[in-house]
Amino acid sequence: MVANIVTTTKVNVPDDFNIVNSIDSIISGLPTLIVGYDYVSKQYPDFDITDVKLDDNFYWTFKRTEKRDKHDEDLVWFVNKVYKEFTDKVVYVFVDPIQYRGKTMVKIIRKIKSLPNIVTYEHGEMLYLYSENFIFGIDLKLLKYIGFDSGKIKDKIKASSNVFLGENEILIEYKKCINYLNGNIRFAPYLYSIKNGQNDSSSVIHIPRENWLVY
Repeated sequence: MVANIVTTTKVNVPDDFNIVNSIDSIISGLPTLIVGYDYVSKQYPDFDITDVKLDDNFYWTFKRTEKRDKHDEDLVWFVNKVYKEFTDKVVYVFVDPIQYRGKTMVKIIRKIKSLPNIVTYEHGEMLYLYSENFIFGIDLKLLKYIGFDSGKIKDKIKASSNVFLGENEILIEYKKCINYLNGNIRFAPYLYSIKNGQNDSSSVIHIPRENWLVY
């Protein structure tokens, strides 16, 4: 789960949002949106009606029956905010054997080999490998073009992955989530790991790309 929404009415959000009808049922530590003026006013009697933020990591909006436009606007804003904050901590590296020097490629390969619980998603000629807040993009077509055996490379990646997902296995299920991420399909294995409990971002120290990748 990526966030809580407290509501007594139906909301149209991705499946990895924890929908509950009471603030007592939220998952502690996740961003939380509370829906409904009456409910918010009871929980936060001194809240500012003009401010969407109630407290650290707590936000509110009207019910759709109270103010439809404001409800829809705030809901989209909250979902976008949650996904942006989650994906901002993920380092994306496009593995480019043409651009990178041999030393850098060795470093990238070692990094990939050191990662546990790799989730790989195949999309066309691209492979996206996710683990520990890193996503590596590997273009099989490019590798084949410069003389590598892309089939063998794919087989090795598949063998070292805990989960290997084909395009049809994930695209439909996560289409709504990916739309919120501006269509960035590379986040698909990351979304899968969140939904299936393979991602514990609270225990992962974020390492900025420049701290380990030398051009």
